[in-house]
Amino acid sequence: MDKVKKNFLEESETIAILVGFIIGINILALPSEVVQDAKQAGWISVIVGGLYPLYMALLSIYYAKKHPNQNILTLSNIYLGRILGIICNILFMAEFGLFTIVTIVGLANIFRVHATAFLTPIKIFIPTILLAIYLSNKGIKVLVRINKISLYIIVTITMLLVISLKSGDYLNLFPIFGPGIKNIFSGSIQSVFAYSGIEAIFLFYPVLKEKNKIKKITLKALFITMSIYVWITFICIYSLGYKVTSIALWPVLLVAGGIDIPILINFRFLFLFLWSIVMFMIIANENYAFAYILSYICKIKDKKKIYWFIFPVTLLLCTIIKNEVQRRALIGYIVPKIVLFNITYISIIAILIFIKDKGRK
Repeated sequence: MDKVKKNFLEESETIAILVGFIIGINILALPSEVVQDAKQAGWISVIVGGLYPLYMALLSIYYAKKHPNQNILTLSNIYLGRILGIICNILFMAEFGLFTIVTIVGLANIFRVHATAFLTPIKIFIPTILLAIYLSNKGIKVLVRINKISLYIIVTITMLLVISLKSGDYLNLFPIFGPGIKNIFSGSIQSVFAYSGIEAIFLFYPVLKEKNKIKKITLKALFITMSIYVWITFICIYSLGYKVTSIALWPVLLVAGGIDIPILINFRFLFLFLWSIVMFMIIANENYAFAYILSYICKIKDKKKIYWFIFPVTLLLCTIIKNEVQRRALIGYIVPKIVLFNITYISIIAILIFIKDKGRK
């Protein structure tokens, strides 16, 4: 991150951008994934899945305490050595590259089903990638402003789903622990993947204006994200029942489609329009993180050169994923490995920091 004083992040800015990194397009499909095993207790699985980002948050607090001015890319080289450090940084970068691609493809799939069936995927990919590059090239402070606006949008449109309570049935939630503890934990694994993205805090904690507030910042961001995830999963199960939720591609859009507001002709269209703004923000975030890590590894200060590389590669990879089934299969195959790598990689560095610090004492 640009360590210029004017680019230091305030508390509210950091919370907004961290939430923006965690919440992805999979939020629209999260309820259908967790209810496969957890059934009506899917919303509980989402809470249990929050243990993963909580663990990452606690590690980030430790990192910031011991190395407040060095992010994970630098610490990787210090504690793992240059060669292994670069390899780990490349693998860490791959997460943000993958999320950029699957989010763009997911956005295109939703648009073609619910809004712009007349457009081919390539006609959605190109402007989306260009917009993401344009926004991320503006720097961290511009991204922060967009993330703050997007956070207000996310909270507003998810809270509006409360209207669907009048058409739901509370019996859809019972028996609460009927699926069993084993199935609830099995469902929580799916929700863990939805929390991926919190690892971005290890990139930008050095540019926090008040590093002593990182505990407050990470826990607030996590609470906001978990509240949104739990609420959306809860409202889908309450309104649709777990059986309908489990077979819907994007159950949240089904719930939004059933909301009737007198002054609006189609609430789902409004929901989708506002959500698309959030998606552009998410893609810009992931793109920024990918470009930042790549420029660090390749020692390229001019990020415009990086973006000239990113555009054709991203476009090519997006065209390889043909449909939503392939996209979700890719996520289901790769994301568990990403989560496992992140836990191992970030934990090992934390252990090495602890050993070195103890040795000094």
